[in-house]
Amino acid sequence: MQRQLITILGIGTGLFFWLGSVLWGESPVTIQRDAATETYTFEEDGQPVFSYHFGAVPFPEGEELPRFSKGDSDYDGAYFTDGSTYGGERSDYIHPVYGFSGETLTEDFPSDERHHRGIFWSWCEVRWNDRIGDLWAVDKIRAYPVEISRLESNEQGAFLEAVNVWRFDGDATDVVRETVRIHLFPTIGNNGVKSRIFDINITLEPLVDGLVLACRQKVDYGGYGGLCIRVNGKAPGYSLRVVHPNPDKWRGDDNKIAERIVDPSRYGSANWLAVYAKYPVDEKSDGSEDFTTVMMMESTANPDTPNNFRYYSSGCLCLAFPGWPLYPMTKGTAVQLDNRFRIRQGKSSVDEEYSVWREYQQQLGNLPE
Repeated sequence: MQRQLITILGIGTGLFFWLGSVLWGESPVTIQRDAATETYTFEEDGQPVFSYHFGAVPFPEGEELPRFSKGDSDYDGAYFTDGSTYGGERSDYIHPVYGFSGETLTEDFPSDERHHRGIFWSWCEVRWNDRIGDLWAVDKIRAYPVEISRLESNEQGAFLEAVNVWRFDGDATDVVRETVRIHLFPTIGNNGVKSRIFDINITLEPLVDGLVLACRQKVDYGGYGGLCIRVNGKAPGYSLRVVHPNPDKWRGDDNKIAERIVDPSRYGSANWLAVYAKYPVDEKSDGSEDFTTVMMMESTANPDTPNNFRYYSSGCLCLAFPGWPLYPMTKGTAVQLDNRFRIRQGKSSVDEEYSVWREYQQQLGNLPE
């Protein structure tokens, strides 16, 4: 007999009524809730796969928040120059993401960029009339939890739907209602080539007039922001493959680690990114681990596709919608962003990755069967 908890009703205060900490079903994929932190951990056969932080995660105790530099103005067209703090308390992101041997693939509060956080979706500029907030750096605007509107586990995997709202600091106005839907599929494949996929679908509903989204402006390597992942860029064997139909500007310090494929005659308008590394299983690792591949892709129905990737040797990788252009949002008109990640044992080939990309588009109805 399959038993499911499908919907949990929440209140804007973030308090919830709960009927059990684990969703059980016939599927080995389940979700467990930490009531103290409002963290939801997706598990398979009792082992953690990744955690979604619905509740606030505080900045590490005893450390000082980083600050933007102080200049003659409050904003230089790319960064705040008012000396304000950033990278502090945050929520609404995924970390850690684990590989099949329990290795941690993502980083949170890394020492070089304290605002980076696992898998996150954020924008360096959220403009509302004459105000600017940096959701990416967690400065002057933040996502706040409202409710968990769906939790379910069945033979097709585990599902979570969370509702958050964006608010500028010192202002109770909800400017965007964000709904994130996370679907973890059961693992497929044999040992050594196992893979698992999970979808992250984001709906942004503007609640006010005069709202504009933008990635980082006036930087020489192109706007960044959007859907992001911060992996361990110091893991042995770290390298990238980026497939995109159009050449784009990118940071020169990544020349040694990136394979960029621009071949529309073979791959059409497909765009995806894959990162390969031997992520240490624990601190005593001898470096003998096999490679793990993390693949990142978007639906061709997303606005402005194919969007560009931005990638850095630190291990921060972005699917940069809308890149440099400003993206005006219309009150009452939702923006839909559908994305997929794939975790695979070992290194995948470019042809395998293309097949995975095509399968995703077919499932969404973007390609003929």
